[in-house]
Amino acid sequence: MKTFTSAGQLIYSENPDKLIVEVDQELSNFYFSTIPKYCKVKKPFYPAHISVVRNAIVPNKEFWYKYQSKVIKFTYEDWVYNDELYYWLHVFSSELEEIRRELGLPSSGNVSLSPDGRHKFHITIGNTK
Repeated sequence: MKTFTSAGQLIYSENPDKLIVEVDQELSNFYFSTIPKYCKVKKPFYPAHISVVRNAIVPNKEFWYKYQSKVIKFTYEDWVYNDELYYWLHVFSSELEEIRRELGLPSSGNVSLSPDGRHKFHITIGNTK
């Protein structure tokens, strides 16, 4: 398994508080194309992204929007993981962990964790919903 580096732009929103990294859709499209057709996987409803904060109470709200539109580098594994419902790439970013801590959150959360719970961040490639 190899790792690659990519980058995306931080996007904050409110109501509810949500922070994502917009990822190049072609990265997601490429890995989606490697999933065998017999798996009957659908593309995600939302464009390619890394969830950083969602459905969390942000204690240090004064830092919200601090890094709006900043380009964040991240590393990902070139293996598509899956369970019964999701297909995803594991993502690594100490910078995203630090941003979460600055907001008063742990370095990862329920929505940022990979579906198997093994990595702090992920990119969803597809689902069987």
